[in-house]
Amino acid sequence: MPGRRKDPGLTPMMLIIAWGNPLRRDDGAGLRLGEMLERLWRERDGDVLHIAVHQLTPELAEDVARDDVSGIVFTDARVISAEGGNAQPGIRVHPLSAKSRALVFGHGLDPATIMACVRLLYHKAPPVWLATVPGVDFNHGEGLSETAEKALSSIPERLRDLGKKTVAGAPVMRNSRGSGGLVS
Repeated sequence: MPGRRKDPGLTPMMLIIAWGNPLRRDDGAGLRLGEMLERLWRERDGDVLHIAVHQLTPELAEDVARDDVSGIVFTDARVISAEGGNAQPGIRVHPLSAKSRALVFGHGLDPATIMACVRLLYHKAPPVWLATVPGVDFNHGEGLSETAEKALSSIPERLRDLGKKTVAGAPVMRNSRGSGGLVS
């Protein structure tokens, strides 16, 4: 809530917001990545909240603004060409900045819009990242393509390390410019 102070007794945790549709083949890859990260981080650190949704909605801003959330990772699938071409075949991880806008993922809202709601309504700007899994088959059906499965077989160390917490309780990750997470 606006104006609330953080309770020093709260244990900082990572929030995973995974979205997609498991009945549209590779569109479910972001959901699978969210489950994998939850298991990984819970085994190692213990403090994780995982929310799985079919699409992003403004109501998620309330979860993101919780006082115990130290960082957020949105997980989704991204479309790549079946021929490969110049597409990066692995999981991509990008810190999102306050200037991130108008991202198009084929869902109702995007992470930048959710974070804009958090800043506007709750005056908070926790660090946030977007992790995407490559997909080539978004037709009706269950199960992931070989491309998505292969990408999920190797979670990048950079993404694994997001679940680690510093002594102060916040995750640390630097981008190539040396700044971390969401910049307000």
